[in-house]
Amino acid sequence: MTDANLEALTHELQRQMAIHDCKNLMGKVMYYGVAWLNQKLVELWSQREDCLLEMPWGIYDGRKGVERCYLQDFGDRNAMDENQLKGIMMLYTVDTPIVEVAEDGQTAKGVWVSSGADTWREGDEHPQGYWRWGKYAVDFILEDGVWKIWHMRFYPFFLTKYDVSWTEAPAYDWAFFPVTPDRPRETPVYHYDGQSVYPTGQPAIPAPYAHYE
Repeated sequence: MTDANLEALTHELQRQMAIHDCKNLMGKVMYYGVAWLNQKLVELWSQREDCLLEMPWGIYDGRKGVERCYLQDFGDRNAMDENQLKGIMMLYTVDTPIVEVAEDGQTAKGVWVSSGADTWREGDEHPQGYWRWGKYAVDFILEDGVWKIWHMRFYPFFLTKYDVSWTEAPAYDWAFFPVTPDRPRETPVYHYDGQSVYPTGQPAIPAPYAHYE
């Protein structure tokens, strides 16, 4: 085997390993989220100032925006009173992964479908259960030899109370706690209402690419 062939094989192996690493990152997002370990979740993100986090209620810009979303708007369990966490649960899964690593091996793009069960308590009321489904589009970047989350966009599908059919659910609304996004969403929030046509390209399936534009 020539040196050139060995180099090409090593590069391709690294790209395949990157797919595994990116899938693990998304798994950690779900595990830390349900445990309310949001400081650990923040550590999965890049340190770059062009990070972007798009949530149903708006966009957080830069690393500081990501930290503000998870640590201020949501909060970390280690900095919260136990009573604030009682009855709250955000249990999400991610599946049907499609991950595409750039030819240069420095970035990757992935999409996932996500199903979830939320439990929220408003004031002293009994916790209310919700179904929440959506899709994730995530860009990853190799930073100091470690894969990190760079951009994350969540595309809502429906949010409904446990005992209400998704065909009867009101428009997607997230008003469980005060939020401080930097700006509005770039894409409208799609809501399944039994009448509208399911959108395509939200998010688009990543195509093979040489390097991130």
